[in-house]
Amino acid sequence: MSAPILPDSCQRALSAIEADPLHLPADVQRHVDGCPACAEARIQWLAQEDFPPALAPAGYFDRLPERMLRKLPVRRSRGLRHHPWLWAAAAALALAIGLAGYMAGRIQQAPLVEASVDPALTTESAEVATDIPFGEEEDAMSQFSSLSPEEAEAVLLQLESATPQHP
Repeated sequence: MSAPILPDSCQRALSAIEADPLHLPADVQRHVDGCPACAEARIQWLAQEDFPPALAPAGYFDRLPERMLRKLPVRRSRGLRHHPWLWAAAAALALAIGLAGYMAGRIQQAPLVEASVDPALTTESAEVATDIPFGEEEDAMSQFSSLSPEEAEAVLLQLESATPQHP
């Protein structure tokens, strides 16, 4: 077995510190005052000592938020500091901006182009429309065959006179 590393006086001081770190005998107290290693050991031993936790009074933590709020400075309620005329002015401003934007958009639009009808063409197109109604399924030959022989002769003479003769 190897020899102890600590001197006899330090071993006796450690034994006394283990027994009661607060109340040391006079000779051990003198040694602890002069020996920094033993003084540190006593401090560490005292730090390890378990003391019962301090008990809080009943309801301490239940009333804690109230007490904290009472200690804070009081905030004044802001209330309604905005007057009705301020809201009316804001509404009028919003309306003016919206109306100005709408009118600016109307100004920037391209002019509307409308088609116009020549009055001379309207009479001709009306005649064409009456001659050829929409949805008629008969062709010209079937109409020609429904004519009497005298009417068919008259139509053929009109067509011959109307067609130009090419040389």
